[in-house]
Amino acid sequence: MKRTIFLLLSVFLIACTAPTPPCRPIALLPDPPKFFVVLDYGHGGSDSGAVGIDTGVKESDLNLQLGERVAKALEDRGCFVLRTRTGADAIGKTKRDDMAARGAILCTEGADCTVSIHMNKFADRSVRGPMCYYQAGAEEGQALAQCVIDALTEALGKSGRLANPGNNFVTRVPNAPSVLVECGFLSNAEDERMLCDEAYQRLLADAIASGVLAYLDP
Repeated sequence: MKRTIFLLLSVFLIACTAPTPPCRPIALLPDPPKFFVVLDYGHGGSDSGAVGIDTGVKESDLNLQLGERVAKALEDRGCFVLRTRTGADAIGKTKRDDMAARGAILCTEGADCTVSIHMNKFADRSVRGPMCYYQAGAEEGQALAQCVIDALTEALGKSGRLANPGNNFVTRVPNAPSVLVECGFLSNAEDERMLCDEAYQRLLADAIASGVLAYLDP
């Protein structure tokens, strides 16, 4: 197991000009927990991401709400969690600055894995359910993503689904195995309603945490 490390989030809130900043070393924890997970809550501030068709709920708000439940589930199981944001605001003055600062956190040295929380949207309103993406060609990323989507489909009582390869900033930048979790479709009426429900958020969060730990501690 890698030695787990600690970072004050404020170190990364300095505006960056490079789209993919270098990784930064951080101080060791005196009593390292079992695993170190970086959690990214997509969007924030003026960048709301997808918007629910029926309720007008912002993806950025749901990402934060559900992401914090994932963080708690991981922390309750002995993990140290580093978040890219802790409030509704973005972490950079511009989209470029935000992504640079976010990327710096995502590639923090010593992380065992990174998880980016998002909500989906599609023109066909019948499409629903969670999906998981990994960086195409990344074997460990694929293994992590498959563990997470397996845990989600099992928790929801759905048929198994394969993790999807992709080329996303939040899976491309980190050095650690990384997964982008699309928790559901805000374009689907039933998904949108359920994603706003606290009990359903807890169900998803517990499943995501279980999938992460199934990968880290098989």
